[in-house]
Amino acid sequence: MTLFLLLGVFLLIIVGINRNKLVTIIGPNNSLVKKLSSFGWFQNPWLSGLFLFVLNAFLFGTTVLILFGLNFLLIPYIHLFIMVGAVIVSLVSWIILLYAWNGDKKGRILRGFVGSSFYLLLTLVFTYMIVTLEPQFPGDDTFMAFIGLVMAIIVTIVAFITCFLFTGLFERKEMN
Repeated sequence: MTLFLLLGVFLLIIVGINRNKLVTIIGPNNSLVKKLSSFGWFQNPWLSGLFLFVLNAFLFGTTVLILFGLNFLLIPYIHLFIMVGAVIVSLVSWIILLYAWNGDKKGRILRGFVGSSFYLLLTLVFTYMIVTLEPQFPGDDTFMAFIGLVMAIIVTIVAFITCFLFTGLFERKEMN
């Protein structure tokens, strides 16, 4: 499992380095980009940041529900494909939001931080869960729960950084 986690972090680093190629696939002529950029409320950094926050919560919640539902199926390794798909959908969504923004640098950074703070909050929740982790019954070993929470913290930190980079720090002109 650690190998898959490290492979995921490595792939996100590669995506960050080759972001220009990924972004040109979507481009500013996407219909969702045009639709979002036409809304006046989307150019407000607080409202678009809140929209990004809700979008991240929806994508994360949908992925968790799908993974929970897959527990009832006996198909091995399908959860890995679901997680890769969730990462791809998130990246595409963040790139669309990057192109739809027409504001200044300060507003873009504010929007990126507000929107990606969903993953920062999840990191804090998982950290709290580690700190308050107790055995459920005498003699219960909490090591596997600890490892799972550490992996969840790593995943949410990587998601926070990636979301903030794509929605807050990257500029549209450097992506072309």
